[in-house]
Amino acid sequence: MKIKKIFNQNAVLVDDGGQEKVAIGKGIGFDRKRNDLIFDRDVERIFVMEPEGQIKLQNLLNQIDERFLFAAETIIDHAETVLMEKLNEHVLIALTDHIAFSAENINNGIVIRNKLLREIEVLYSDEFSIAQWAVEYLTKELGIPYTYDEAGYIAIHIHSGRSGRNNNHRSIREVTIVSDIIHLVESELETDIHSEPFSLNYSRLVNHLRLLLQRTHAQQYAVLDTEIVEMVKRKYPESYKISKKIRVLLTKEYQLAITKEELGYLAIHIERLRSAIVQTNVNNHEEEKIESISTTNGTFPSTSSCGLTCCCFTSRDRKLVGIL
Repeated sequence: MKIKKIFNQNAVLVDDGGQEKVAIGKGIGFDRKRNDLIFDRDVERIFVMEPEGQIKLQNLLNQIDERFLFAAETIIDHAETVLMEKLNEHVLIALTDHIAFSAENINNGIVIRNKLLREIEVLYSDEFSIAQWAVEYLTKELGIPYTYDEAGYIAIHIHSGRSGRNNNHRSIREVTIVSDIIHLVESELETDIHSEPFSLNYSRLVNHLRLLLQRTHAQQYAVLDTEIVEMVKRKYPESYKISKKIRVLLTKEYQLAITKEELGYLAIHIERLRSAIVQTNVNNHEEEKIESISTTNGTFPSTSSCGLTCCCFTSRDRKLVGIL
């Protein structure tokens, strides 16, 4: 390989059999000049990059400490090992830029909270696990106290790299939409559905919303018998009403249209949450009654184990839920 252009001492543009590539390696550009030969042993990472990407990388490397580039490389290598797949080459520039920018904020005492953190953790669980490792690695390697919020941002970069996207826009849009829907549901149910009693149903709803958005993007809509949709409307009117509000939100804010079948699925998931909330409230009330009576009489009365049966799913409902 011949050097065509030196970006800095750790990055060069090379001609490899007539194809332009960017070669990364510690000291690879040090004391070198155009047309010098470099060998495989000098290269830590090599990839094909469009001219626009080459310019972005050069500009970035002229403005940041190179240790951020190598830290990003290490994170990408770890991600590719864990996921057993190659990430899009563009993730290197984006992740390097993010790590450097975050470090600057941290050093200036600026902490940016990630309001989408909970949704990212559920939507992109594999990427988030890797990002948690990355935060620990960065803190130890760079001596900069990266926060837990950073794991969410890094997870987005890794997810975009897996999806073959050149930027994070679609991933961020997806998480933002899901977050907005969750806030709407919480407002309607007047409950923090992230809390422990509802965590399983919350995760199921978030994952369902992710699949809903993927189906909408691909124009491959869910199928549900009209009879079942009508039954859902009759049996779960409150939950179906909330699902219709979600449809309005998606239409007005994001120009996304969803079908009646999707409304039916949404209503089922929301009903799961609503029923769990009611059951939890009943259980809490029963515990308060027991404490009150025991305080007054010094005895503990027996209690029913079934809770509120009207809020439990029937066998037919379980079959319905099973299709999800």
